[in-house]
Parts: sequence; C-alpha cells; structure tokens
Amino acid sequence: MTYIDFYFNVENKLNKIQEILEKEIFRKRKIFIAVNDLNSAESLSDFLYTASTTSFLPHIIGHQEERAPIHIGWDYKSVSDDFMINLKSDISSSFSRYLRLIEIVSQNEEDKKTARDRLKFYRDRGYEIQLIDATKEI
Repeated sequence: MTYIDFYFNVENKLNKIQEILEKEIFRKRKIFIAVNDLNSAESLSDFLYTASTTSFLPHIIGHQEERAPIHIGWDYKSVSDDFMINLKSDISSSFSRYLRLIEIVSQNEEDKKTARDRLKFYRDRGYEIQLIDATKEI
C-alpha cells in the first residue's frame, strides 16, 4: 500500500523538495517528481543544478531512457516505483504503484484548497496519511 506524506505550510516548495531529495538520494531511492509542464520541469531542473554548492542531485526530464535517481515529468510516466512527489493539483491515476507519495502544500490558499481535495480523496480510499507541518519541523 502507498504511504502518503502531506507537508503543509511550506514556505518554499523548491527548498522542501531539495531537502527531501537529499535525504532520499542518500537512501538510494528512485524518485519521480510530477510537474505541470515542460517549463515547470526545466525550472525545477535549473533549481536542482544550482541549489547546493556541496551536493548534486542527478536528474532527468521527460521520457529519456537514461537511469537517474530523480525523474521530472508532467504526464505521470515514470520508470520509478519508489517515490512520487506530486507538484500538480490533480491526482495521478497510477499513484498507488508508488511505495510513497509526497504532497507539498504551500501557504497559498488555492494550493491549500486543492490539497484538501486530494487529501479527502486519499482518506476516502483508506490510505495511511501522515500530515507534517513544515513550520514545526526541526
């Protein structure tokens, strides 16, 4: 069964993604990041290349056949079954194939509203959900 983490009250989604990726890469996880479109994928890729001067987060965009621990895409097609970070407002029809789904919710009201709809969808189907308040993390 897929375990779902909702990080909410996130001040900066990109910084939170970097934090999660650095932990999971160390654990040898394969991660798919679902974004809205190619522009979003390229922006995230640019951020990942420049976010840290002490580490590199190897990733690919789109449907390249190369193997990399991080795959960024917009149509939910991925070679990874470990983790999915969903940055889209909709729900992937294949989310349950992942061991863990991570939802990142900003402090923006529209983002919170769509996240509540996704949370209700997952709860109504009996998924185990962990709610993590980003303002209280150490």
